[in-house]
Parts: sequence; structure tokens; C-alpha cells
Amino acid sequence: MLEVNNDWVIVETNTSNFNDKRLDKRYKKLLGGFASSPNKSIPGTFKSWGETLSAYRFFNNKDVSVEGILSPHKSATIERIKEESIVLIPQDTSEIDFSKRQAITGMGYLDDKFTQGFYIHPSMAITPDKQCLGIIDFQTWTREALGSRYTRKNRSIEEKESYRWIKSYEAANQVAVAAPETRIISIADREGDIYELLEKMPSESNKAYWLVRCGQQNRLVINRENGEDSRLWEVVKNTVPIGEIEFTLPSGTTYNRDKSKRKARKERRVQQVIRTRTVHLKPTKRKGKKLNSISINVIHCEEINPPCEEDKIEWFLLTSYPINDVKAAFDVIEWYLCRWQIELFFKILKSGCTIEELQFSTYQATLNCVALYMIIAWRILYLTMLGRNSPDLPCDVVFESCEWQSVYAVLTKKPIPKQPPPLHSLILMIAKLGGFLGRKSDGYPGVKVMWIGMQRMKDFAQAWEIFQSDVYKNCV
Repeated sequence: MLEVNNDWVIVETNTSNFNDKRLDKRYKKLLGGFASSPNKSIPGTFKSWGETLSAYRFFNNKDVSVEGILSPHKSATIERIKEESIVLIPQDTSEIDFSKRQAITGMGYLDDKFTQGFYIHPSMAITPDKQCLGIIDFQTWTREALGSRYTRKNRSIEEKESYRWIKSYEAANQVAVAAPETRIISIADREGDIYELLEKMPSESNKAYWLVRCGQQNRLVINRENGEDSRLWEVVKNTVPIGEIEFTLPSGTTYNRDKSKRKARKERRVQQVIRTRTVHLKPTKRKGKKLNSISINVIHCEEINPPCEEDKIEWFLLTSYPINDVKAAFDVIEWYLCRWQIELFFKILKSGCTIEELQFSTYQATLNCVALYMIIAWRILYLTMLGRNSPDLPCDVVFESCEWQSVYAVLTKKPIPKQPPPLHSLILMIAKLGGFLGRKSDGYPGVKVMWIGMQRMKDFAQAWEIFQSDVYKNCV
């Protein structure tokens, strides 16, 4: 297979150490190869049987682990984080379903005994303008038994699956220690509404802030004036509004009105009225453990005039970040809206990299391969957003000469310019290779057309290098 130089691969693997130089070298080759064909199988990516066999041996090697694969990327990500003033770290869970396959050694249950697979829970670093910097934490687990609600309720927090949200905050806190000049905000959806997480208020040991969407718990609030308890939702709703915000809610899925099952959700504009309040939470009761009362900031976002066929969009956002003025409240809301980037990441990982179609016989080898694909998914999301945020950047800052020159030649049918075109222009060209029409009403290209376009770009780049090489010229 002709190798296309990838400077970014060198950066993301610079500190790799598998205690075997051959494994380190193979790791770099695999990352570059997977980047060129993110939605192809391993045999489809590597043309020769020898290269394909080497790939399978790498993922099955006892000295290869998820931590070893992701550690160099995490180091590179922290260096990118240090260059920013504010970095958001959303975390979320997704199931990886292998139910339609023969039983795979090491995998467990998903929702019921007829399903098999595993769960992933990554934390990714992004800027407030939605530029993805990389993955800083990755947790996985399987369910050996389904259990019951009673048995789960009586476990300690450390024994529950929900403890992953606290561990992800702790990983974000480690980043805050490593990048002391950067404000770090860990973001979690409703499942992260856990009292032990909310207890982690700013202190010498808690450098990272947290932002959590309130779950189904209408927590008790202590009224310090009369000593009576009230409910959080009612207390905040009685607060005078401070303003309004408007944004586009992306398409996706949501629960129906009785919360029994999920349904499709169309993209639409949302206008919300905003309220803020500082409240004193009454501690949750835990068996054999005493929790303390805490003061947290709450932002209530309630949709105005929702469509008659849709539920209104209403959030209670809990945060340890100080809300000293209206601007701070609106900043926090904008940060929460950035959480949807991790949903795009999952979409790339599953639909673009097709990780649920991997053909390994063990859970560990599958997991190792998924870890490598996570770096590929980050790269696709990074390039998609970079074109939006830095449109005038010369494209050769990101792409190799053979990449941008081959794409330019194929799509424009013009001589190669002396100065590389702007990044925005090249991103649009790559998207067109993936099926993007580029009409005025189409907006900016999404991740799906980008990962298809990038695969075609790699094919053009390889052909370009061959046709430009002295070996080819001597042959003709």
C-alpha cells in the first residue's frame, strides 16, 4: 500500500510506547491507514494479506491496550487545551450493539438477555466555538448480569454504572490541573445528575467546574430564612426572568409524552426565557454515608410557544460555575448547547467508521480497534468544524500537498495555484466528493459527507503521488 504522509498522525502518536518498537511503528501505520478509509473493513483498508494480518495481530496482541492506544492522543489533546482560555469537556454514554452476530468472548448484555455488546463513555475536549480538540477520557464496561432495580439501588455509588459520570469529572479535573491557565468545564446530561458529583464544588482539589442538566429528580431545597423545605423546580420558576435566548435545535431523538419510548425529532428554531437562582440543596440520603448540604447555581430555560405537536424544550441546568451576571448565565447556556458535539462524534464512530461491524472474535481486540477509530472520528469532526471556525486559514496547514492539489485538480479542472486555497474552499470541495451539492440553501457540510469525501480524497492523493513520481515518469 502506498503510504501518504500524515503530519497529524505523527503528532497524535509521538509519545506512543508499547515497549516494542515494531508495535509503535505498526500503530502509526494503522492510524494513517484507517484515516484514509474510515468506513471500510480492515481487509478493505489494507490491500495485501500481509498488511491485513499485521493489523489483526496488532489488535490481538497482549501488550496492546486501550490506554496504550489513546495515551499519546490524550497527551497531544492536553497540549491543544493549554492554548485555549476555556475548554468544555462533555461526556456521554453510547451502546455498541453486536446482537446480530455470533457470541463474542467477553461481551455482555445490553438492555435484555437477547442482546450483546458493550458500553462506551468518552469525554471529549471542545472549545466554546465547537472546535473538537480530542478525547481526554474513555470508559467502557459490560453487563455480566442484568440485575434488578432493587439490587442496583442498594449498591454503593462506586459499584453503580452511574459512577462513570463522577470518574469522567475527575478526569476533567486532572486536565484542569495539567492546564492551570485554562478554565475547564465538565458537561453532563441528565444521567449525570448525581449528588456525589454535585458535591464537587470549586476547591483546592476540584479545579474543574461542572455543568449538569437536571434529571427527573425535583430535589429538595432548604429555605434558610424559615427552615422549611421546598422543591427546586418551583423555587426557580418563581424567579423573575433575566432574558431570552434563541438557537437551532438539531434533529435527533427524544422521548414521547409519557416517556415510554423514543421518537424522532426534527430540527427547529427554539426560543427560551431564562431564569437564574442560587439554591441550597438538601443532601440525598445514602445508606451508611452522610452527604453535606451544598449551594449551587441553577439556570432555568423554558421554551416560548413550542409547536403544538412537540413537547416544549425545558431545561434546569445545574452548575458550580459562578453566575455573577447575565452574561455568565448566557455563556453557560451556550456551553451546554455545545454538548451536542459528542452526539456528532457518536454518529461518526458508528455510521462513518462502522465500528459495530468489526469482525474480531474477542471483546478486548474489538475494544482496541474502537479506541483507534475514536482518534479517526475526532479527526473528521475536527476538520469539519475547523473549516467553519477558521475559513481563511491556508489549507496546507491541515492537508498535505498531494491531498489538496489532487482534489483541486479533479474538481476545478484548472492548473494548481502557487498559493494553497483557503481551508473553507477545500472543505467544500472535499464535501462535494462526498455528495454535498453546495447550494445556497444547503448550509455548511455535515460530518457524513465529510467522511465520505475524505476517503475519496485519499484515493486521489495516492494516485497524484504516483503520477508525480519519478518512477511513473520513467515508465512512460
